[in-house]
Amino acid sequence: MIYRLHKMRERNVRLVRKLKDRWLSKHGTLSCQVCGFDFQKTYGELGRGYIECHHNIPVSELSAESRTRLGDLALVCPNCHRMLHRKRPWISVASLSEIVARQRGGGQ
Repeated sequence: MIYRLHKMRERNVRLVRKLKDRWLSKHGTLSCQVCGFDFQKTYGELGRGYIECHHNIPVSELSAESRTRLGDLALVCPNCHRMLHRKRPWISVASLSEIVARQRGGGQ
């Protein structure tokens, strides 16, 4: 049951597609919400439509009754996704974005 719940939440293709469509419509490109990496810009047609989806609330902390909403998800590149999961408790997308900005010289 837990595996099935985990797989269902991880693999909710319709919800991820809806988030990608909304992000694409708003921003014109699918880019990482942390670092701005754009697969299509870098890889051309091969990268078109590719980006990973991150659960802001760990799936393991969700109850069986809870429903994942678009606001519970973030679109991120694989590198940023790994960094978000690097330590427990997870770092937030906003916090990792601040780290990236500081490292690039855009923050204090």
